[in-house]
Order: sequence, then C-alpha cells, then structure tokens
Amino acid sequence: MRALGVVLAIGVASLLAGCSTLLGADPTPVPGAAATLTRSSRTPIPTPVRTTSPAPAASAVASRVAVAASPSPAGGASRAGSDQEIAQVQQQLAKAVASPDLPGIEGLLLDHVSLSTPDGGQVLDQAQTAAWLRDHGGPGIQVTRVDPSTQTVALEAQTDGWPKTAPLDQGQITFSLRRYDPKGRQDDDNGDWKVDVITAT
Repeated sequence: MRALGVVLAIGVASLLAGCSTLLGADPTPVPGAAATLTRSSRTPIPTPVRTTSPAPAASAVASRVAVAASPSPAGGASRAGSDQEIAQVQQQLAKAVASPDLPGIEGLLLDHVSLSTPDGGQVLDQAQTAAWLRDHGGPGIQVTRVDPSTQTVALEAQTDGWPKTAPLDQGQITFSLRRYDPKGRQDDDNGDWKVDVITAT
C-alpha cells in the first residue's frame, strides 16, 4: 500500500512537471519563425516612387487672364476684376498713353504712387508721378496686356514702346492697380481701380 502511494506521488509529480512545461512563459516555437523574423528585419521596405506632374503648357499660361477673371470660390481672386472692368481699365490706359503728353493720366493715379526703376525706388505724389511719366513719354506707347492677379485684388497693365532713355533700358512700364475709395483707402469690393505702383524697366 505504501509502495502504491509512492508510485502515485511520482506519477502526479511527473504529470505536473509535464504540464508546467506546456503552460510555461515560453511559447512553443513555430518551425521557420526565427528565420522569417531575421529575414524581415534585414529586408528594406520599398519606398514608393513619386513622380512630379509636368509643368503647365505655354498655352495655359497665356490664357490665365480669362481663367483668373472667371468667378471662383477663392474670395479675393473672384473680385480681381470682371472681363468688362479689365477692358475698361485697358481702354482708359490706352487712351492716356496714346499721346506723348498722356492726357488724363492723373485720373488713373492714386494720390501717392510707388515708383520702381533700375536706378532705385521712390514714392511720388500724383502730380509728381504724372510729371515723371510725361518726361519719359513719347509716341508709339501701347498697352500690351492687362492681367488680373490670382493672389490679391489687383490688376497689372504692361505698356511697351516707351523711349529707351535712362532709367528705361527696355522701354517697358508696368502699372499695378488696386481698388480704392474716394478717400484713398483700399476698398476691394467697391473701389475704383487706381495705379499705386509703377515698375519701369
């Protein structure tokens, strides 16, 4: 009887030892798992190849006036000037530069204008600006384009054919126009188009 108890005790102990091996903290190894883990840690993850989109065609750049003038939800860009306003500014400027004495140019100028030339920059009042333009005017000046800005409520009018006398090397003057109320305060919604920056090259 005593021998039977010893045998049972040994059997239970063996059984518990086997169970503890199965229920231990270390999981049962899966064949090939270590090799797969090693390979994955040494294999670089491929980076996707990104390509840049092609640059816009020249025709798209040339048609930016019509695109920018059309209504858009971008707020300021949609108020940059309708086709009718752009045509009106172009006609007024063309009429002013059609003669060397620039008749009516004052009506297009803000009370103070920033003038930029290859020799430097300065701020002139309306009368000084008109006098500077008349001093550098001549026959054959033409408005070559009027573009609305896509970033702000502004127009840029380029004129060519100015006499190539200092500081004009290329005979080109660009007029930047924004909307101002009668007191000279910027009014993007209801103001009149006035020249506030002149760039001469």
